[in-house]
Amino acid sequence: MEKNPETAKIDYHAFEKGEGKMCTLFEEIAEEGRVAGRKEGRLEGRKEGRAVEIIETGIEFELQDSDIIERLQRKLEISLQKAEEYFRQFSGQTV
Repeated sequence: MEKNPETAKIDYHAFEKGEGKMCTLFEEIAEEGRVAGRKEGRLEGRKEGRAVEIIETGIEFELQDSDIIERLQRKLEISLQKAEEYFRQFSGQTV
Protein backbone atom coordinates (compact mmCIF):
# COMPACT_ATOMS: atom_id res chain seq x y z
CA MET A 1 0.00 0.00 0.00
CA GLU A 2 1.46 3.30 -1.12
CA LYS A 3 1.10 6.44 1.02
CA ASN A 4 1.29 9.98 -0.24
CA PRO A 5 0.70 12.48 2.60
CA GLU A 6 -1.02 14.96 0.30
CA THR A 7 -3.44 12.47 -1.24
CA ALA A 8 -3.80 9.69 1.33
CA LYS A 9 -6.18 7.09 -0.02
CA ILE A 10 -6.94 3.97 1.93
CA ASP A 11 -7.48 0.60 0.33
CA TYR A 12 -10.16 -0.67 2.69
CA HIS A 13 -10.43 -3.86 0.67
CA ALA A 14 -6.77 -4.81 1.27
CA PHE A 15 -7.68 -6.00 4.75
CA GLU A 16 -10.40 -8.23 3.34
CA LYS A 17 -7.94 -9.65 0.80
CA GLY A 18 -5.45 -10.40 3.57
CA GLU A 19 -2.93 -7.85 2.28
CA GLY A 20 -3.15 -5.55 5.27
CA LYS A 21 -3.06 -5.65 9.01
CA MET A 22 -5.59 -4.01 11.29
CA CYS A 23 -2.96 -1.73 12.86
CA THR A 24 -1.87 -0.62 9.37
CA LEU A 25 -5.46 0.17 8.48
CA PHE A 26 -5.87 2.27 11.61
CA GLU A 27 -2.57 4.07 10.92
CA GLU A 28 -3.74 4.88 7.39
CA ILE A 29 -7.10 6.14 8.63
CA ALA A 30 -5.30 8.37 11.13
CA GLU A 31 -2.96 9.69 8.42
CA GLU A 32 -5.90 10.43 6.13
CA GLY A 33 -7.45 12.44 8.97
CA ARG A 34 -4.23 14.37 9.52
CA VAL A 35 -3.99 15.20 5.81
CA ALA A 36 -7.58 16.46 5.76
CA GLY A 37 -6.94 18.50 8.91
CA ARG A 38 -3.85 20.15 7.42
CA LYS A 39 -5.77 21.08 4.27
CA GLU A 40 -8.63 22.52 6.31
CA GLY A 41 -6.17 24.47 8.46
CA ARG A 42 -4.47 25.99 5.41
CA LEU A 43 -7.82 27.05 3.95
CA GLU A 44 -8.93 28.58 7.24
CA GLY A 45 -5.60 30.39 7.53
CA ARG A 46 -6.02 31.89 4.07
CA LYS A 47 -9.55 33.03 4.89
CA GLU A 48 -8.34 34.63 8.11
CA GLY A 49 -5.59 36.44 6.23
CA ARG A 50 -8.06 37.78 3.69
CA ALA A 51 -10.43 38.74 6.51
CA VAL A 52 -7.71 40.84 8.13
CA GLU A 53 -7.04 42.61 4.82
CA ILE A 54 -10.73 43.30 4.22
CA ILE A 55 -11.25 44.60 7.74
CA GLU A 56 -8.14 46.79 7.77
CA THR A 57 -9.00 48.26 4.38
CA GLY A 58 -12.61 48.87 5.40
CA ILE A 59 -11.54 50.65 8.58
CA GLU A 60 -8.92 52.65 6.68
CA PHE A 61 -11.57 53.86 4.23
CA GLU A 62 -13.96 54.55 7.11
CA LEU A 63 -16.62 52.10 5.97
CA GLN A 64 -19.48 51.29 8.30
CA ASP A 65 -18.98 48.13 10.37
CA SER A 66 -22.05 46.60 8.71
CA ASP A 67 -20.55 47.25 5.25
CA ILE A 68 -17.28 45.56 6.26
CA ILE A 69 -19.16 42.56 7.62
CA GLU A 70 -21.24 42.34 4.46
CA ARG A 71 -18.05 42.50 2.37
CA LEU A 72 -16.51 39.71 4.47
CA GLN A 73 -19.55 37.54 3.81
CA ARG A 74 -19.51 38.18 0.10
CA LYS A 75 -15.77 37.95 -0.55
CA LEU A 76 -15.09 34.96 1.70
CA GLU A 77 -18.42 33.20 1.13
CA ILE A 78 -19.03 32.83 4.87
CA SER A 79 -22.03 33.15 7.16
CA LEU A 80 -23.03 36.33 8.95
CA GLN A 81 -21.98 34.75 12.24
CA LYS A 82 -18.49 33.90 10.93
CA ALA A 83 -18.10 37.38 9.43
CA GLU A 84 -19.04 38.97 12.75
CA GLU A 85 -16.61 36.66 14.54
CA TYR A 86 -13.78 37.70 12.20
CA PHE A 87 -14.72 41.35 12.63
CA ARG A 88 -14.60 41.10 16.43
CA GLN A 89 -11.39 39.13 16.36
CA PHE A 90 -9.43 41.29 13.93
CA SER A 91 -10.83 44.80 14.36
CA GLY A 92 -10.66 45.05 18.11
CA GLN A 93 -14.26 46.26 18.02
CA THR A 94 -17.53 44.64 18.99
CA VAL A 95 -20.47 44.21 16.64
